[in-house]
Amino acid sequence: MIRRRPPAGHRPTVEEVEVFAAGADNGRAHAVAADTPAADPHAARNYKAIRVPFNAYEYGRLEALARSTGRTKLNAIRWAILKLAEAEEVPN
Repeated sequence: MIRRRPPAGHRPTVEEVEVFAAGADNGRAHAVAADTPAADPHAARNYKAIRVPFNAYEYGRLEALARSTGRTKLNAIRWAILKLAEAEEVPN
């Protein structure tokens, strides 16, 4: 059974919406800067995580790379990212 919410009592005006939107952009920029950790290559790895799906070919290449370099698969991915960023001269 669907339960409908009662209508909100206050509808913002166009001016209120514009003020809110302008403030939201400024507030978000400051929040991101405050959440960004200092660039430390040896920091604990508890900031972000990414799930990366591979096909069979890519996974096979990853396993071969890890085996040939003596690294774990995860460490090989991190190493490859850092090497590519260094080769492309991407700033921190």
